[in-house]
Amino acid sequence: MITVPGGGGRAIRLSEGEGVRLVNTPGSQVVDTWAVMADDPSEVMSVEHTRRMTAHLHPVEGDVFVSNRRTPMLRLEEDRTAATHDTIVACCDSWLYRHYGAAEGHANCHDNFLAALEEIGVQPDRVPNPLNLWMNVPVEGNSVDLTAPLSAPGDYIVLRALTDVVVVFSACPNDLTEVNGPDMTPRDVHATILGR
Repeated sequence: MITVPGGGGRAIRLSEGEGVRLVNTPGSQVVDTWAVMADDPSEVMSVEHTRRMTAHLHPVEGDVFVSNRRTPMLRLEEDRTAATHDTIVACCDSWLYRHYGAAEGHANCHDNFLAALEEIGVQPDRVPNPLNLWMNVPVEGNSVDLTAPLSAPGDYIVLRALTDVVVVFSACPNDLTEVNGPDMTPRDVHATILGR
């Protein structure tokens, strides 16, 4: 089992056909999620291109996430949660926390993505927009809101690799809003690599 520490990130290599099960252990943790091609980190999972291909604002079981070159990368094979997942909101970064008035150096998903890939020797050329697992972003008309998650302890998803990829998870370090629950406390989540 792989621990993604609350407020931190982990990169996981998957070969074509392998899967990863990610468990929202506390139930309230939002997890920013990316994928990059194992042999070319300039090709990345794109939520924008995926929305165009699936016609879904919130991904559902069976959806395929494609790259910025429309290559199929991951399939949402299982989704055991009553909550939705967000494809609209950009990851948190140092500029967002500066906007909130947080101290300089606040942990953030942008830097977690870069650090997790650097740890395994991958050098991306940018930080793409993430898939925000369990992030509750209600859409009404032309408005969006960010509210506490609707997920429950033990909810999980399974992503299946459709090519060789590196998946990056960041257990969002936001402790200034209710994005990670009313107590605003980032917590660990857990991943398991699944065979073909």
